[in-house]
Amino acid sequence: MATLNQILSNPEWLPHQIDQSGKEMLFVRFTRDEMNAHEFLANQRGKEHQWVSIKDLHGARLQAGPVGFIFHSGFCRSTLLLRALSVEGKVLGLNEPEILNSLSRLTDPSDQLIALVIDLLSRPHPAGEAIVIKPSNFQNRLIPKIMATRKVMQAILLTNALDEFLWAIVRKGLLGRQWGRQTYLVAATYAGEVDAFEALIPGMTDLQVAALGWLLMQNWFGTSQRDVGASRVAMLQSSHFDQNRAATITSSAAHLSLGLQERDISAILDGPVFATDAKTGIDYVTKEARDVERSRSAVTEDEIREVSAWIGELARVSGLSVPLKQTLR
Repeated sequence: MATLNQILSNPEWLPHQIDQSGKEMLFVRFTRDEMNAHEFLANQRGKEHQWVSIKDLHGARLQAGPVGFIFHSGFCRSTLLLRALSVEGKVLGLNEPEILNSLSRLTDPSDQLIALVIDLLSRPHPAGEAIVIKPSNFQNRLIPKIMATRKVMQAILLTNALDEFLWAIVRKGLLGRQWGRQTYLVAATYAGEVDAFEALIPGMTDLQVAALGWLLMQNWFGTSQRDVGASRVAMLQSSHFDQNRAATITSSAAHLSLGLQERDISAILDGPVFATDAKTGIDYVTKEARDVERSRSAVTEDEIREVSAWIGELARVSGLSVPLKQTLR
């Protein structure tokens, strides 16, 4: 069994879960290969597990390093951006750590507990290596609290146009549609006023509900950027990333203070990241062609067009300009 000092001195031991009593934290030891794997950290088991008293953690000395965040609205190339920015020896990307899911399940996690989790996740690996964390979009209600833990911490808010969001859901089939509904149900608890829609939700289509979730995320991202500060929280549109890869990686690295050089950017662009699907590692062109063949139809195109027009009108009467303006430069 690992001691507390062994766990805290080795950043391979990542915080993973908080028990229901809120008194203990589970640490899981992940190898570097597991951290770099395509699978989310939340879905991995690791090799070793150890529960630790949170009281003992609060009293321990931690060597926390610099850290940046990629928050996102879902299905908008956030995993791709994280993988692109992850450069061996310079930047380690943590892809959806389970501990952030655990934090978000708490009704009102304390500022002290959130700061502890961020410090634990940001312990440096090789000297000088930066940490970038990409949570699930279901933790977005924690954005203001996470950003308040460090006044110098920077973040990127990554989102996309509504039609791109809805097509991504359609391509995922039944699980995508379930995820779209869940996006709304979670966002409705914090991201905007939804009383007018609550009684209507059961009668809405999956894509209508998912689109409302997207609209709530746009509202929340705008609110978060204003509250935290535009200089610290930069907005990035997925389509801009797709069409301007070099510029996006360069500006993202600069905004998050990752210290990447021009040769690093060139190596990223020439490497395997953009040739393979970020979540599975299979050939991107092959997967994209297969997904389009499976999901595209005139009926679905009509539905997405109608839902987009409806959401556009809701946004207009609400005084919300969507999609949100890109500010990452």
